[in-house]
Amino acid sequence: MSAPEQSELQSLDLIIRNGIVVNAESMGQQDVGIKDGVIVAVGQIDTPAAEIVDASGCFVAPGAIDVHTHFHHWVSYVGSHNADDYDTGTQAAASGGITTVINYAFQEEGESLRTAVDRDLELAGTQANIDYGLHVVVTNQADTVVKEFPALAADGFTSVKVFGAVTGFQLPDAGILRVLEEAAASGILVNVHAEDGALIEHLTQSFRDRGQTGVEYLPRARPAQAEAIATRKIAEYAAFLKAPVYFVHLSTAAALDAVREVRARFDKIFVETRPVYLFLEESVYELPESEGNKFVCLPPIRSTEDSEALWEGLRLGDIDTYATDHAPWRSEQKLAEAPFWKIPAGVSNLQTSVPMLFSEGVRTGRLHPCRFVAVTSANPAKLFGMYPKKGVIAVGSDADIAVIDPGDVRVLTADQMHSKADYDPYEGYECHGWPRYVYSRGELVAERGRAISRPGRGQLIRRGPSSFDTV
Repeated sequence: MSAPEQSELQSLDLIIRNGIVVNAESMGQQDVGIKDGVIVAVGQIDTPAAEIVDASGCFVAPGAIDVHTHFHHWVSYVGSHNADDYDTGTQAAASGGITTVINYAFQEEGESLRTAVDRDLELAGTQANIDYGLHVVVTNQADTVVKEFPALAADGFTSVKVFGAVTGFQLPDAGILRVLEEAAASGILVNVHAEDGALIEHLTQSFRDRGQTGVEYLPRARPAQAEAIATRKIAEYAAFLKAPVYFVHLSTAAALDAVREVRARFDKIFVETRPVYLFLEESVYELPESEGNKFVCLPPIRSTEDSEALWEGLRLGDIDTYATDHAPWRSEQKLAEAPFWKIPAGVSNLQTSVPMLFSEGVRTGRLHPCRFVAVTSANPAKLFGMYPKKGVIAVGSDADIAVIDPGDVRVLTADQMHSKADYDPYEGYECHGWPRYVYSRGELVAERGRAISRPGRGQLIRRGPSSFDTV
């Protein structure tokens, strides 16, 4: 940094000094200067500051962006909302190094998409501890509600979601096609839960008829083929319509292969995976005393071979983002006597998501630190219209920063977590690396695993169009 630039800065609010600054395309030891919530200097900084933090030995990364969360989500067959609201959910996120979330606002039967958005905005505005955006889920009346897309995009809501399976949310293929076509015309990215509903319904009914209702049958009722069939079909739809598409929580090697094949002809196909598919394997459904119920999620947890394929996809760039699909429940809800198709789906993993990927990815050499930043922060920001305001440590960007200490080793337990879930899927795991400090727009929101923010300080991020060509 030149002398004139230094003098222009006068005094800073905060300097993070001596850390290894990691972006998606470069890393090196640098200082980071912050003023008024924005990064104003990166390099060797000699300007005075109100506070100086020594990050020696730490990685200084852009705050992670989790683009797949479910806060205050009502599930009709359970008869309740899931465990976390925007307050406890964003506390959990911040304490694990996540500084922005995008939550799903679900359209209810017969209502407009705008009504769904406004319902979540009212909650988030008073509860969120960190910055947030919204996707809106199209569950019914696709032909009608697609007319809302231009206005939603103009207001900063530039993504929607459709389900190819899951009772109560599933759209017919004709509806999915209409959403893809109209979204492309409006500059909206379509998120897809890709499972083949017809195959799943057939298999579930077969198990039901035989009285095979335990959780151990879940992976067989929702097999890898169900995901691969739906992924290939919707990828082909997207390619034919030239409609960008984003597959959420991809779980299998077969589905990833389908993406690769279609992507060779149409490159606007993007892929997310989630922690449980990297760190757990399907034998959890064989645990005694219904403990396997705690791991029910959709799609279900897969084989070791699938997990290895996903790790390779992350490393090579075939998988673009890493997000949690955080949808926590309490033990009494998970363990209530019910057939596998009625067990509440979802797990708590916001707080551990980034540390676990650092521990099992960066520490072990499976992921380069730059690739870690790409999938947790830069690519989510680019795909969902927030870059370079978010997703990078650069002059002019929001000062959303996680200072990760690779020497912080902790054994994970449920009582460490901010989530209202009373169990943790990684109970007893040894995690190497944890954010020492987490900053949201320059404000310290978490320190050494404890959230110190306040509900209502988070700001709505009105997002622009996707930056597809830079992912």
